[in-house]
Amino acid sequence: MKLPLSWIKEYIDITLPPNEIAQILTMAGLEVDGIETIAPSFQGVVVGQVSHSEKHPNADKLSLAKVTDGKEVYQVVCGAPNCRAGMHVAFAPVGAVIQEENGSTFKIKPTKIRGVESFGMMCSGKELRLSDEADGILDLPKDLPLGADLATFYSDTIFEISLTPNLNHCASVIGVVRELSAATKLPVKYPTIYVQEESSEGIHKFVKVTVKDAEGCPRYACRLIRNVKVQPSPFWLQQRLKACGVRPVNNIVDATNYALLEMGHPLHPFDYDRLEGKEIIVKMASEGEPFETLDHKARSLTKDDLMICDKVKPIALAGVMGGTTTEVSDATVNVLIESAYFQPRTIRKTSKRFGLQTDASKRFERGADPNGVIPTLNRAVMLMKELAGGEIVSDIIDVKGTEFPEKIISCRMGRINHLLGTHLSVSEVEEMFKRLHFISTYDGQDVFQVQVPTYRVDISAEVDLIEEAARIYGYENINRTAARCASSQMPHAPIFLFEREVRARLVAQGLQEFLTCDLIGPALVDIVKEEAMPAKDIVRVINPTSIEQSTLRTSLLPGLLQVVKYNIDHQNHDIRGFEIGRIHFKDKDQYKEQSMAGIILSGKRRPQYWGDKPQDMDFFDLKGVIENLLTEIGVASPTFKNIGLKAFHTGRQASIYVNSLELGSFGEVHPAILRRLDVTQRILFAELNLHDLFHVRSVGPQKMRPLAIYPGSDRDLTLTLREEVPIEEVFAAIRSIPSAYLEDAALIDIYRSEKLGKDLKNVTFRFVYREKDKTIDQATVDAEHQRLVSTIMDRFK
Repeated sequence: MKLPLSWIKEYIDITLPPNEIAQILTMAGLEVDGIETIAPSFQGVVVGQVSHSEKHPNADKLSLAKVTDGKEVYQVVCGAPNCRAGMHVAFAPVGAVIQEENGSTFKIKPTKIRGVESFGMMCSGKELRLSDEADGILDLPKDLPLGADLATFYSDTIFEISLTPNLNHCASVIGVVRELSAATKLPVKYPTIYVQEESSEGIHKFVKVTVKDAEGCPRYACRLIRNVKVQPSPFWLQQRLKACGVRPVNNIVDATNYALLEMGHPLHPFDYDRLEGKEIIVKMASEGEPFETLDHKARSLTKDDLMICDKVKPIALAGVMGGTTTEVSDATVNVLIESAYFQPRTIRKTSKRFGLQTDASKRFERGADPNGVIPTLNRAVMLMKELAGGEIVSDIIDVKGTEFPEKIISCRMGRINHLLGTHLSVSEVEEMFKRLHFISTYDGQDVFQVQVPTYRVDISAEVDLIEEAARIYGYENINRTAARCASSQMPHAPIFLFEREVRARLVAQGLQEFLTCDLIGPALVDIVKEEAMPAKDIVRVINPTSIEQSTLRTSLLPGLLQVVKYNIDHQNHDIRGFEIGRIHFKDKDQYKEQSMAGIILSGKRRPQYWGDKPQDMDFFDLKGVIENLLTEIGVASPTFKNIGLKAFHTGRQASIYVNSLELGSFGEVHPAILRRLDVTQRILFAELNLHDLFHVRSVGPQKMRPLAIYPGSDRDLTLTLREEVPIEEVFAAIRSIPSAYLEDAALIDIYRSEKLGKDLKNVTFRFVYREKDKTIDQATVDAEHQRLVSTIMDRFK
């Protein structure tokens, strides 16, 4: 939810800076995700009016205009084709400063164009960086006062606020202001609502309302306004809606959206003249009944969908979206405005079934205020009268089966202090309830009787009132004390402890932990096509919030690739990170998830150093990280094989095995994938199955081995091998030869050259020989080395 600070300040006299307001809201539970300061890049530009325009005497495509700012008249040469007398424009007089796209600025000076003097400039939206319109000068609304500083109409601070489902009462300007009032003790200045009814005939003469499903619609109200003039909304209203992320439509629709944003209760306008039989019927739909919503999509209804109908047809999905048949248009003359309270469960079912989440459905399905129906309806009608003229028909149709009294909940003083660990007094708690606009009475012993407003649908029990007391008192003011006992005797899940160990091992190697979303889009699924996961095993979301979060990931690679691309696009090229998360897939009829560890490397091996040329990380850097991890968690004797996975470079990949169990794979991401991501530097990725790792690791502490006290002796061996022979085969051969003296064998060099041959390589190994109880003699070393070399040479020819 986006709200401008200027609108908030209309209802509360708060002078705190935006960052402090954001902190207050966040501590109250309304998390402020961001603060956007809108500050135009121009100075001195004012609202002007073209009083006269004629053709330039010396140029066919230029015009000579007289522009006034309400005080003086200026002569201006203009090249815009839409310059005409009477229009309000963005006028930059001499001395005004305008910023160009490259960041540089220029000051308006007197100039002579084709022999005629010009004292200022009429600006386009693009020149002022307010829009992309560059074909003509900015045509401002007539209601802007001449000479006013244009920057004031575009400057504001926008709060982006995340609301949890229990905070539906805060989904409006008034809701946020009430929270600020409770936190700062400043009073709320509620908007004055006054409806002047002008028609002598009552609304009951013009429309009839029948509610056939009182359970789904406990309250339905409407008003009629006749002879309106549908036109674009004034500038101030359009700017305010845009600041909240709402697209302006026309003055009628914008009035209902404005009332919704201001007071939090959804409304819907109908074109009264398009209602068949001039009757509103609220009932459940017929199975399979067709209906076209305002987004021009045909939908098949079910018997669980609550509908607003006229005498003949359905005209709106109750609480979700209206239909095209009664949509307000430029030809609309008479408007019927609906304000209702719908049962949350009914709206939620319809919204989820159609995957149709609107501003109205989000509020209704979380619980609206049944007593907010009439005030919001009157507020919208008042705005329509102001914006579109017409006459308000007297009376309101208000169909309800019962009254909606405020809840009275008992709350014990001792229970508040016991749960919060505080020592609050009765007067302090009374003040907190008063700041929350709750009416409370104390019995003098221990119990408060608290009357809760109906807009607080989140409060239904004593513990909810205690939570409110904690919010207002401030969680940061509650002292933390050590627990007297363990909260649970249940041990941690072994896989959780293993994940924590793996996480610590990877952090110790200098890797940074990344967190990505389990939901990805089809574009990422298409980029990373994996052989091991057929399309039928991929799990897709039935009603995704967006196409980019419509599929559960089958690998950690897509999300980590997004992280790398984002960093590279922001000039951060050196990345060493990992993620421990879940992958999801379908195995026959069962949905499963597995815990995985993903490692991603890209960029330089170490920071820039003047004494050495920087080198890019490669396959063996990643292999080293994996080998260190496997050693530290006790995975003995892993082997590496290239099985030709398509996600990796054909010659720079390996799969990890312990005996016949595949633990994971790693390698350099295939260049084709990098091209699709528009990334030019190599990316290295590994993915390990933590469930399998958990089962093959050694359990218990690893024992330290003492350092050798007698010197050893080393010998080198160089083999000429075919290029396709893996080094691992040589090591496997060495390990298969029993030896009482061989302590270690290591690869120290690989040499390739044209002289050696295109498909050949020289591989040099170093063997270390040692005896445990004495210094090994040279003859023993030579004999043992010759025995090993002969065996190896025979095996590899």
